[in-house]
Amino acid sequence: MSHPRISICIPAYQAERYLAETLDSVRAQEFADWELILVEDGSRDRTEELVRAFASSVSQPVRFLRHEINRGLTSTRNTAMAAAETQWIAILDSDDVWTPDHLRTLWARASEGDADLIHGGSVLFDSETGGDLEIRAPDARAVAELPVSLWDNRYLVQPSSVLLAKSLWEKVGGFHPSFQHLEDREMWMRCARAGARIAYTGRETCRYRKHGAAMSAQSAAMAEAAARVLDQHLDWEIMSAPIRRRLTAEAWSAAARLRWRSAPGIAHQHFQRACALEWRTRWWMHGCLCALLPGRSASTNPVGII
Repeated sequence: MSHPRISICIPAYQAERYLAETLDSVRAQEFADWELILVEDGSRDRTEELVRAFASSVSQPVRFLRHEINRGLTSTRNTAMAAAETQWIAILDSDDVWTPDHLRTLWARASEGDADLIHGGSVLFDSETGGDLEIRAPDARAVAELPVSLWDNRYLVQPSSVLLAKSLWEKVGGFHPSFQHLEDREMWMRCARAGARIAYTGRETCRYRKHGAAMSAQSAAMAEAAARVLDQHLDWEIMSAPIRRRLTAEAWSAAARLRWRSAPGIAHQHFQRACALEWRTRWWMHGCLCALLPGRSASTNPVGII
């Protein structure tokens, strides 16, 4: 029996709340030549039960794997993708959904043979109301200016919208386990540097769920990850060095401003890094003020950091 053409890889952690809806969107795909691999990351809820029920309702192969201890999203994605025996991998997070034409559209583009990372656009929707919030997709200028537009974050790619060649995943070493936020952007940057041919379908076929409270609580960590991504690729000569240094310095400054209340020592380090890349007196002053407040938890803004 021949292998399916696409492996759908789903990482899952305490996923039971939304997983049935996600799996329903897989079942509804117009392109049916797929297998599904779900890896549960050390949690114990109804995820396995839901996957078993799904497997009994479809003719395609379904595999359920488990991490006995929690390893994090990036490692769980990598486990699923390593288990894939197909040439193409479709990424799907356990709370996102696809429109019925998602895989068909991606496969049609992949079949043209000139791309190894294909993605659709995404519609961000509110987890509570189900209402659409915004469209996340590159515009024509961002597409034309790849990979510069990827570096300066104008080219947006949601993981659940992606179909990529497994050979590309192997070439770059998969998702980086040290990134638990913006691990996708970090991955796409390494793919582009490795010569990946990126293609956009022009269709919004992924629905990306926004969890409002979680996003706001993680804003500082996400800002730090954004700065780390740029710092990691500071030597990528796709735009002038001054612009690369300025954008990276501004990213570290933004991360510092989000940390100064809860962790002034860390904020101080971030301001120092920003100044090392591009000197600005206000960053240096803010860093010095943060250094005077080690471990202090303030409810007001005594140092006037804006």
